[in-house]
Amino acid sequence: MACLFLVACHGVFAQGMFLPASDARLRADVSLLVDEGIFNLPLNEWPLAREDVAQAIASVDTENLADPALLAALSRVRAVAAPRSDDSDWKIREVRVTAGEPGLLRTQDTLGRENAELTARGGTTNTRYGINLAVTGVVDPSDGQEVRLDGSDISIRWGNWIFSANQMDRWWGPGHDGSLILSTNARPMPAVSLDRQRTLPWDLPVLRWLGPWRFTAFLGVMEKDRADVDQPLFSGMRFSFKPSSFLEFGMSRTAQFCGEGRECNLGTFGRMLIGRDNAYMRGLDDPQNEPGNQMAGFDIRIVSPFKSLPIAIYGQEIGEDNSSTGIPERYLGMFGGETWFMLDSGAVARAHIEYANTKVKWYDSTVEYDWAYRQGIFFAGYRLYGRNVGHTTDADSETTSLQVSLTQPDGSYWAAQYRHGRLDRCCTVDAYNPLTAGPSDYESIELTWQGRLLGQSIGAQVGYERQSPSGANRADGAYGFIQWRKPL
Repeated sequence: MACLFLVACHGVFAQGMFLPASDARLRADVSLLVDEGIFNLPLNEWPLAREDVAQAIASVDTENLADPALLAALSRVRAVAAPRSDDSDWKIREVRVTAGEPGLLRTQDTLGRENAELTARGGTTNTRYGINLAVTGVVDPSDGQEVRLDGSDISIRWGNWIFSANQMDRWWGPGHDGSLILSTNARPMPAVSLDRQRTLPWDLPVLRWLGPWRFTAFLGVMEKDRADVDQPLFSGMRFSFKPSSFLEFGMSRTAQFCGEGRECNLGTFGRMLIGRDNAYMRGLDDPQNEPGNQMAGFDIRIVSPFKSLPIAIYGQEIGEDNSSTGIPERYLGMFGGETWFMLDSGAVARAHIEYANTKVKWYDSTVEYDWAYRQGIFFAGYRLYGRNVGHTTDADSETTSLQVSLTQPDGSYWAAQYRHGRLDRCCTVDAYNPLTAGPSDYESIELTWQGRLLGQSIGAQVGYERQSPSGANRADGAYGFIQWRKPL
């Protein structure tokens, strides 16, 4: 009965070759198993390859695993990642209904995007390919897209690589409330991608020390009818590795370039790759040859090697491309710490605190505003349909958040979060920032629950936010969602 419950609770994500970037409960379970040394995988990049997690679980010796919290988490992740007998059948796997009022900011815990959404998900998967289609109908969408394919992918496995055409959420970095370079704040864009499936170490003398490693690259296209350049290309590359069980390091890079009416050829792509993308710098004298806008940086997460001290600290530094050397500078910063406690009942309590500063040269008290997430060609910013592709607080903001959560053995999830800070602190008003029309103070509190009620899979979220002065598009007040899911 417990196994059937877990499949009903989490099985909606078992279809396809990837585990999604938008499931906070799943991330918490995988993080617990990795941090406690049950298996060793890089986990600061989502989505994860489903096969990688399934093989890691298959190698665990459960006979020597006595802690009820670890056994419960392992069972929940196995229910999501392990292949099932009907994976190759063409069928609808899930129906989901979400309704409510979106808040100003988004995290991985946020249940919905619009006031009313109806999603059907289905497809087929085998060892060679996977087709995962998610179709969402939206009532009165903020971006005019009434039918969306967010969460869909068509993927082919070739050796240890997955080639995919998709529209999947991505989250790069160890943060919980945001990523400075790529997060689920904006809707996913249509893209083609290459992902390493198994994160096995190199079997070479010098490179073996890197430990398990992951590489991802994708090329997507942004929306048309932008204020700056219609349908620019958006590329991303990330390499992450774990030289020890308590250390993970990642390097990420993204670029906006090309677009309607702009030069777009192999020369443009080459200049983008080597970082020749600032006019009148590094021999680039013609502004017409400037590829576009880039961001790059690194992140790190360190876990205590002592089991009696369950803590982790992490950080992310992402630089803008305003450099004469091609090396990113003017860094944005994000830092945090987290802890977890396994209870005798099998429940897991977690807490984290996170600080994010999206002003360039965050560490410098001098005025360095109006640089982050913007560029001369792409003056509407590092945004898709108005929302930042990077951190949810957008440019020139400083915020601190605190969250506590509890995952019960049956998969029920409770979370409470508090956030405060200041948005777009200075100086020029960014007309394309959807959060605020100039500097504003922000504060919010949010409660989330996901679990089973009357035999149904239900999620509920309620929050209250206060902004002073009020933002350009909404006033202070309550927000939240309720969600019903039906596995089929």
